[in-house]
Amino acid sequence: MAESLDKQVERLLQAGTSKKAIFTRLGTEENQAKLLFLLNNKSLLFRRRKYMWVNLLLGAVLLAMTLRRLAAISAAGHFDFYLAADFIVPTINFYVLREIFRFHRTGYLFLSILTCLSLLYPENRVMPDLGVNIGMVAAAVYLYSRLFPKNERIS
Repeated sequence: MAESLDKQVERLLQAGTSKKAIFTRLGTEENQAKLLFLLNNKSLLFRRRKYMWVNLLLGAVLLAMTLRRLAAISAAGHFDFYLAADFIVPTINFYVLREIFRFHRTGYLFLSILTCLSLLYPENRVMPDLGVNIGMVAAAVYLYSRLFPKNERIS
């Protein structure tokens, strides 16, 4: 079975190949749009290593916030129609967590936007959560700007 385009791109990035070289090597008429998205969505290996600890700290904070939310849902103890709605936020958080740990650009964008939007909810504006949320937004924007510089985007 042939290796998927996503796995091929990841393998070549892990080998240290540049994004432009990957584009010329794997680019065809049929997969050009998908390949552009994949290359612009992934960071280079040396940047992943450089910012790994900041990324792990951001992921740990997001995981802690998600687990705290799940604990609050289970402590409420109500099993009704709205229980499914309670799991929307943790599900989205686990998706964003997956994207962050894989160093995908969309994860940092989603995290910064959704965390800013979460500040509209009064529960997230209480002092311990307010500082954590602002810190998560700052870390996500910092990592986004460092891992995905504008001059390296392929168009």
